[in-house]
Amino acid sequence: MNGERGSALVIAVLVMAVMTLLGMSYLLMADTENKIAENERLSAQALYFGEGVTREVKRWFDRPPHTARGDANLVRPTTAIMDRARRMIDVDGAGPAVAVAADGTADHPFYKQGNDYIFDKPYRAALGDMFVGTADGPDISMERTWSSPTASFLDALSEKIMPGFPSGAAGVLARIKTIDVYAPPYLDSGGGNWVRYGVATVRTRVQILRNPGAVDELIMADRTVTAVLNETPFGGTFGPLHSCDELAWDNAFKVHWGPATAGTTGNVPVGPRNGMYRSIPRDLAPTPKLDTLHGHLSPAGDATWSALVLQLEGKTVEDPWFRFFAGLDVQNWSALGSPQVYVPGVTGQDESNKFQNYPNVPCPEFNYETWKTIAKSGGSDVHYYAWDSGSKFRENGAGPPSEFEALTDGKTGLFFFDTKDGLAPHDFNSSNVAANLTPEITIRDAGYGTRGFLYVNTSMWRVEGPAGKPATFTFPGEPFRDENENGVRDAGEAWINLRYRAVTDIDSALIVDSDDTYDTSIPPPETPLPVWNPLGPSVTHDAIVWGILYVAGQFEAGGTPYYDGSVVTFAGTETGAKTPGTANLYWDPALKDNWPPPAWDLPRVIITGWQTDE
Repeated sequence: MNGERGSALVIAVLVMAVMTLLGMSYLLMADTENKIAENERLSAQALYFGEGVTREVKRWFDRPPHTARGDANLVRPTTAIMDRARRMIDVDGAGPAVAVAADGTADHPFYKQGNDYIFDKPYRAALGDMFVGTADGPDISMERTWSSPTASFLDALSEKIMPGFPSGAAGVLARIKTIDVYAPPYLDSGGGNWVRYGVATVRTRVQILRNPGAVDELIMADRTVTAVLNETPFGGTFGPLHSCDELAWDNAFKVHWGPATAGTTGNVPVGPRNGMYRSIPRDLAPTPKLDTLHGHLSPAGDATWSALVLQLEGKTVEDPWFRFFAGLDVQNWSALGSPQVYVPGVTGQDESNKFQNYPNVPCPEFNYETWKTIAKSGGSDVHYYAWDSGSKFRENGAGPPSEFEALTDGKTGLFFFDTKDGLAPHDFNSSNVAANLTPEITIRDAGYGTRGFLYVNTSMWRVEGPAGKPATFTFPGEPFRDENENGVRDAGEAWINLRYRAVTDIDSALIVDSDDTYDTSIPPPETPLPVWNPLGPSVTHDAIVWGILYVAGQFEAGGTPYYDGSVVTFAGTETGAKTPGTANLYWDPALKDNWPPPAWDLPRVIITGWQTDE
């Protein structure tokens, strides 16, 4: 009708307008969603990049930059690109102590002041060696605005970790803004006692930038990743042989340079010089971890110490460091003393280094779950092996099975050989051997030798006579008068001076000398003076294991093997029998202070906690 002409056009225009508005809103929503997705992608990329940077810093602890092995890292950081002057010393975290600025004095030193041993052990020997900085005053800071060399270093590290990431062709690159290293977390263990949980905290701030360094530089993502580092728990051993159960050996088996311990009973050679070395007279120690020479607590004017030293001068000591501790009775010693079997004297070496019914003999703990996690975490020379059959295993449970000897012979690493069912040892029999341990492992190859850390969940470790491969045996430091029983030679504490200069091989006689010196100064002084040596000389000898061997079952060392380091057996030696053979076990003093060596590529620290800014 004439009155309705043009209404269809108006309705069509209105519909088109509505549809256009709806379409535009959908386009805006899609654009917003795209931007959100892009931001999430950039944020995730920054997070992965930050984790990669943090893992590289962790490797600096494993392979300290100042060592030769530092070349194996992506870069070699130097102290020149680090700011150590920001350090705020806080020894209890959230505890009552107030953070104090480091100023380079003895009481408030900078981190590793006076040396370039950054990230190296010791981690806690002195205030200058510990990470005690705060998040706002870190021990080490690498901030790109601190100096041009620092910025160049961080950019080079960024390209090493992820070259051209995430889109170098488009001018979008990930860059490190800061790397800070400071104290680990502190927790209140009760009563206001704040305890460190770890070695250090590593905080990494990274960014993804468009056109980095240009006038129109744009920050597209910014993430902070924080990780807590703990020392890999290799520690705990303090002698060449530890049994968490009984310990039995015959006259030919010998333990050298440190204590042998048995958590329960002992069955060892009887009488002097029958496989049980005589040593410097000892007092009864409060723990087997302490070495207390006779007279170490003698008051002023007491002639005990001076008389002993005088009698020892010029004499050979069979083993200045050997001691034996059993938690229960030792067979054939029932008529002798307890806990000290023989009373110490002052006329020379004797057998006062033997103890039975000693309370609370410690057994080094190597937790199954902890070490399995470390072994499966990857990294340089870290290996996890799942059991296949007999003495065959598969790395990470994949690939063809290989014999234990083939997997470890001539190799360096952290080797974890799992149980039959992949579970912690369980269902122990009367000999303390778990039902799920793998069948015995027997070393037969005459040239077999390995170094590192072996965690072997086998029912029995046997050896049939290999000679081994060359290893470095280092004599321990000279025994000292530990007057305060802290296990450390403090200034003023006297020592037994050994004639180290006469040592040429592993069997060299150890003679007490009044004027010997092992001073390495060049040129040497015209009149040598006695010098206390924290370590003795090093010699080369074959060994089948150089490092730490942990056996979850029993230990038998037949044949003629040498071990350089420490052997720990959870179930002791074979029940009801003495371990055969002429094995020789030597303590490696590096296990106490600076192990593993950086050149071995074993993890010195592990990451035990992650935190991100989201």
